[in-house]
Amino acid sequence: MASVKKRRAVRIWRKGYGIMRQAEEIAQEIWALADQEISCACPFFALACSFLKTTADDTCVCTCTDGRAVYYSPKAVLADFQEKGRKYINRIYLHSLFHCLYLHPADRMDRDEKLWDLACDIVAEYTVDCLGFPYLTGKAGKEKDQVYRLFWKENSSRTAAQIYEMLLEGKFEKRCIDTWRSLFFTDEHRLWREISGGELEGIRRIWEKAAAYASRDTGNAGKRAGSEKGNTEEWYELQQKRRYDYRRFLRRFAVQREEVQLDMESFDYISYCLGLSMYGNMPLVEPLEYTEAYKLEEIVIAIDTSSSCSREMVQRFLEETYSMLSERENFFKKMNVHIIQCDCYIQEDVTLGCEEDWRAYMKQIRIQGRGGTDFRPVFTYVDRLIKEKKIRDLKGLLYFTDGDGIYPTEKPDYEAAFIFIKEPPGNVKIPPWAIRLYLDERKAGS
Repeated sequence: MASVKKRRAVRIWRKGYGIMRQAEEIAQEIWALADQEISCACPFFALACSFLKTTADDTCVCTCTDGRAVYYSPKAVLADFQEKGRKYINRIYLHSLFHCLYLHPADRMDRDEKLWDLACDIVAEYTVDCLGFPYLTGKAGKEKDQVYRLFWKENSSRTAAQIYEMLLEGKFEKRCIDTWRSLFFTDEHRLWREISGGELEGIRRIWEKAAAYASRDTGNAGKRAGSEKGNTEEWYELQQKRRYDYRRFLRRFAVQREEVQLDMESFDYISYCLGLSMYGNMPLVEPLEYTEAYKLEEIVIAIDTSSSCSREMVQRFLEETYSMLSERENFFKKMNVHIIQCDCYIQEDVTLGCEEDWRAYMKQIRIQGRGGTDFRPVFTYVDRLIKEKKIRDLKGLLYFTDGDGIYPTEKPDYEAAFIFIKEPPGNVKIPPWAIRLYLDERKAGS
């Protein structure tokens, strides 16, 4: 009897430990997604994001940073992600990131803790809202906007130190300050007070470097257009090359759906083996025949076939497309994938509905075009497909290109990522809503 209780206790402990480990792994994936989304939308933050790690800590009531990592409770992150969505997680991450970039932990000195914490939180939230990416971080809200107007005038800037001095002067009632502390509270600052003097200097050097990189002007002026349609055909034989992992990025376009297959995650080996040992061929627990899966169902992949893209570049695009489609865990068995070739006109649209379709397509590909570069026809064409209900629930569009062309002026209703081999020419103006990825692993977002 004692041995049975012991085995039961061990089983319960293993199950609890497994759940905790699973929660931590999922939470880490959520943070990785936030990192990816921020780096794609704001490539100038890529270096800063690489400096700020994420570390699980069950003692944390909410997230906190010491200038080296963001510490979090896996359970809290999962709950926030489920209840408030990924935009909230992105905002938390950016909030902590701006604390570090502005050197808030290192500049605390002998200031009043509560007022300094509030000043830093106001500046961090204001900067997040100034990014202008509501699809990434959500909207500020009227209450925050009212506070911003008290501290910022048009074309003016405020540091945390300046906000702190204004709070210290006593211009605002204690009731207002207490309300603001609750309104702008996002993370704890207790770890700031635990950093030693020697550590502060090291943290300061790291974030001064990251801030210098992030402060570079990424808005380029000018663009080059192409309007002459190409008529050249090229044939490609592809090899399966898996140099880059798109799975993390593609998860943002995934949907949840039940798919028939063995769910080995829910399989209880102990009960299964116990049944076999006691009753011969009669297991106590059978594996489920279905599972809930997050995979891609609909996506558009556009390939720039203009003359500005070299044959080697097009070959690379195709190889990356092949690698992405070859990952079985990315797509449901039934899919709706559009592969569109375009220079300044739509040259070809191939629809893939299952594994067999893309296998047949990838055997030998005919590339058409080699004319001018214009990205707008693809977006116009996709909008038409959506209107005609040939695409019903499009989550995102991936555009493989050298980046030198005419971009749409307005953001589409779905997310669009432009995937470059290298940084586009300096005279190319990329719209702020366009997500940027780089095939070159040395670049941000690769």
